[in-house]
Amino acid sequence: MFRGTGRYRGQSVELDLPIDISDGTEVEIVVRVKPNPGDVEDAEFRELAMSRLEDAWDNPVDAIYDDWRSHYGL
Repeated sequence: MFRGTGRYRGQSVELDLPIDISDGTEVEIVVRVKPNPGDVEDAEFRELAMSRLEDAWDNPVDAIYDDWRSHYGL
């Protein structure tokens, strides 16, 4: 089994490292596109922002408003 990286160009996959298999050997290909560094940073930022929002949103002080109807007598 080979795990490595490469580039897709002109309907072909160019591997970054050579592999030792015979020419014409049938192989199974699984393509996973590597994210751009900016995409990873954006995803990390969104995850951090969401965790901060959850911390601010879900807190004991504001929990009285979770059941706002009974809090306001409705």
